[in-house]
Amino acid sequence: MTVISVSLTPELLERLDEFVARSGYSSRSEALRLAVRDSLAQYSLQGRQRGSVMATVTIISATRQSESHAGVMDLRNGFESLIFSNMHIHIEEGYCIEIFLVKGEAEKIMFFISRAKAVHGVREVNYTLTPLDQ
Repeated sequence: MTVISVSLTPELLERLDEFVARSGYSSRSEALRLAVRDSLAQYSLQGRQRGSVMATVTIISATRQSESHAGVMDLRNGFESLIFSNMHIHIEEGYCIEIFLVKGEAEKIMFFISRAKAVHGVREVNYTLTPLDQ
């Protein structure tokens, strides 16, 4: 196997260690391999989405990171043709949640989601897709 280096925040490393301990993995590497396999499988499935869809996209980001606010604003402006509703809520200390309701071609929606995941300071992105084509 090839050895790679991964940089994690202290909080993320703590969560990873807790996950490894509770899930019974033998190491961080084993847990990360599983996470990469799962992400690649999900990415492969996303590419198979076709047609018109509607989606909810939930983004959780750190309040104190101005990059995440600017990135989400850029996302909102860059994809305004897909977005038909957006809600911004301050949740527990230090975090915000953005909920986007989007509609359009699946490929464009999946691109929006992948861009959301790439915004610096974003902690989590979750989504649900609903096909509109019969």
